[in-house]
Amino acid sequence: MYAVIPEEQRRTLAELDEKLNFSVGERDSKRSAFWVMLTLSAVIAVAGVVGDSTATVIGAMIVAPLSTPILGVGLGITTGRGALVGRSLVYVVGGICLVVVLGVAFAQVLPNPSNVLTNSQVLGRTSPTLMDLTAALTTGLVGAIAIARRDVGDVLPGVAIAISLVPPLAVVGVCLGSGSPSLAVGAFVLFASNVVAMIITATGV
Repeated sequence: MYAVIPEEQRRTLAELDEKLNFSVGERDSKRSAFWVMLTLSAVIAVAGVVGDSTATVIGAMIVAPLSTPILGVGLGITTGRGALVGRSLVYVVGGICLVVVLGVAFAQVLPNPSNVLTNSQVLGRTSPTLMDLTAALTTGLVGAIAIARRDVGDVLPGVAIAISLVPPLAVVGVCLGSGSPSLAVGAFVLFASNVVAMIITATGV
């Protein structure tokens, strides 16, 4: 473990709390930043999905702050703080609802919503495979190490792109709004597998 997280680069519990716990430090600022950035990320993601734009979707991945409460769940499990786990899960569930609702709303104003269901952004996120789970576990491991070490924080944007949390939720909303719940289920399975992978790896690290 020393090679993975050297002691001199290891963040203290107080530092991890400051990053991952919305109930310590400047609580109002953290919560405001989370909801504002998640809302903007969701709008970008839905626009990218609807417009079949990979570059736009990648932009949404970088902005997305949803990984913070997910890693907070892992921190709460590791330190035996049920309250932190519960609060973090509330933010995760709230974030899910926000992104999905925005996706549904966008789908309602499309002239031909069924056309969206055949674009590459939707099709690539509605049939998760074993390789998606493998990538999620590995990416979650990278994210957990990056948050635990002081010297590798600059890899987090890459982690955000690889783990892909908001775009699958955007696809869930767009599919539901376009009348295709079966595709929405597939996209949600991809999102859920990414979340579980992050929690498992964060807890382990």
